[in-house]
Amino acid sequence: MAIIRVDSVSKVYHQGRVSFKALDNVALSIEKGEFVALAGPSGSGKTTLLNLIGGLDTPDEGEVYFDHKNLSEMNDSQRADLRLHHIGFVFQAYNLIPVLTAAENIDYILLLQKVEKSVRSLKVNAILQEVGLAEKATNRPDELSGGQQQRVAVARAIITDPQVVLADEPTANLDSKTGRKLLEMMKQMNRSKQVTFIFATHDPMVMEFADRLVSLQDGRIVSDTRK
Repeated sequence: MAIIRVDSVSKVYHQGRVSFKALDNVALSIEKGEFVALAGPSGSGKTTLLNLIGGLDTPDEGEVYFDHKNLSEMNDSQRADLRLHHIGFVFQAYNLIPVLTAAENIDYILLLQKVEKSVRSLKVNAILQEVGLAEKATNRPDELSGGQQQRVAVARAIITDPQVVLADEPTANLDSKTGRKLLEMMKQMNRSKQVTFIFATHDPMVMEFADRLVSLQDGRIVSDTRK
């Protein structure tokens, strides 16, 4: 059953008098539990597509469906609620709050969901164990390595038990060994929790880990391969 459906989507960005077509009539369906890489060079449209799937942007033409819900028919508040409760995000730049500890960064999303403190504490402790950072719970981001910060970001994305995790170049700032460990961790979460992972990437290692590789070029899908 498709958790994501992109139907004839186009997106144009305007800079002054110049227009750039980031996506050109793209169609894509992603099933629940898939581990998918959207791959391509800079300017291929992969990040734009990821942002449309996550409701961070809206298409100029076509429709995006999340679990059979048309994102275009939602207002900003409804899309924000969808992201809060059903989608986890992992960014290239980690996007951790610098004044909060690792545990507090993870806990923050549960706080926004108004989860009871006792439940939040149990969930945060469990996810810190799962990502191998229990001993770093009280460390702030500037006291963590890049790999540890990204693991905190993944823990924050997954702690709400989302249906989908969207990851934009999550290994870009990591060395290959750390990147591989991060991908192994996310693959394990994908298998154990049946969470759908969708990556935007140009990292060959992410493409290697993916069960499905969707290649984009100049705003179009040029190949779609399941392994």
